[in-house]
Amino acid sequence: MTDNCPNCPQQRVEPAAEVDRNTQVSHLYRCPACGETWSTNRDLRAYGEAA
Repeated sequence: MTDNCPNCPQQRVEPAAEVDRNTQVSHLYRCPACGETWSTNRDLRAYGEAA
């Protein structure tokens, strides 16, 4: 899953790291354009992807 940079107009940033915890997935991102780093925590049930 890609994300948009919260600091600049860069879109579709690929995750640099991923941790999968059953119904939750965490992604760490680093923008290739400006270097901003951020993370997301998503509940896979909201995306219909939980096992």
